[in-house]
Parts: sequence; structure tokens; C-alpha cells
Amino acid sequence: MKEVNKGILDNDMVISAENVQCMGEVIALCAIKTVIVRGGKDLHNLYKGLLRDIKRSDGDMSRYSDGYEIAQEAMLFLCQHMGKRLNDVYYTKTGRKITIKQACFSVADRYLAKNFVSHMLNTTSLNEQIATEHETILDNEQKNDYTAFDGLMSKMKLTVVEYETLSILMAGFTMLQIGKILNVNRTTIWRRQNSIRKKYLLATSF
Repeated sequence: MKEVNKGILDNDMVISAENVQCMGEVIALCAIKTVIVRGGKDLHNLYKGLLRDIKRSDGDMSRYSDGYEIAQEAMLFLCQHMGKRLNDVYYTKTGRKITIKQACFSVADRYLAKNFVSHMLNTTSLNEQIATEHETILDNEQKNDYTAFDGLMSKMKLTVVEYETLSILMAGFTMLQIGKILNVNRTTIWRRQNSIRKKYLLATSF
């Protein structure tokens, strides 16, 4: 039975043939759970199916679930960046500077939205969801406005590790689970949460 490696999404992790599958699977799980927790969409079967796929034995020849398609999309993206680190620079089509890991989360989120929740008119992207504690931060006209999102993120001035922690936190994982994924203790996660909260309050107080 396969196990998710501790710290598989650490910023310094180098993308390789040995870990690209696990990275894609964890990112897909985060994308699905984000929609379940933040979007109110019932995708529990999709999530459970992906979990079964991840835990399947090597000799299991049964068909993979639909949820695994999201993981495969993430893997395909990561395969284009073999040998690079997850926190290496990636430029979006609009020229925005982000990390390879952030770009991969966006790929998984877009695939999920297009193929499984496209009928939800108000589905927001993963990047927007991980940036907020409450949906009231952006009004209805701004929910899908990346300019507004970029402005908020710029004001918050999150560090790379804070952004990473926030992305997994908003996917619905507990502090213990986040600690295992990032290979840090709960005290560190708690400190990052407090720092993120202070920066959010400061950024929205003007």
C-alpha cells in the first residue's frame, strides 16, 4: 500500500520521477477538498474514490476513479518541470510570477471546475479560496476578478511558507495533517496562522 511521503510538498522538494505521482495525488486531494469545504459542493464520492486509488495495492487492476483524472492533470504539469524545485519561479500567461507548486494547484483547480463543477455559477478558483478566511472579503462582482485577488495578496505580503500553509489550511486539512504534509510541528503551523491572520487584518483595514 502506498503512503504519502512526509513533506512531499515542501518548497525545496525537487520534482522527480520518484515523487511526481505522489505530489500530483496530494495536490488533487487538496483541490477536491477545497470545493467540498469552501464551495459547498458534494464531491465526497470523488474524494473517497481518489483516496482509494492512492491506497490501492500494486496488484489491484481495477479501474481508477474519476477523481484520479485530476491527479493525472497535476502530474502531467509537474512532469514538464522535472529537476526543478516546487518553489522555483513560474510565469503565468499574463506574466504573473508565482511558484511551480502554485501553478500546479491552479491546474488541478481548473480541471476540477471544468469537468466536475462547471455548472456551479459561482465556483471560485483555488487561488482565490486559499487567499481568504471568509467569502465576504471580496464582493460578488470581484469574486472572479484576479486583479482584486492579486491586490489583496500583494497587500498581505505573505512569505512563501505562509502562502503554502494557507493553501493547505483552506483545503480543509487539520493542523496535524498540515504538519505532516509540510514536515513541521503544530506550533509552527499555529505561528504561521497567527501571522497570516494579522497580515490579512492589516491589509483589509484600509
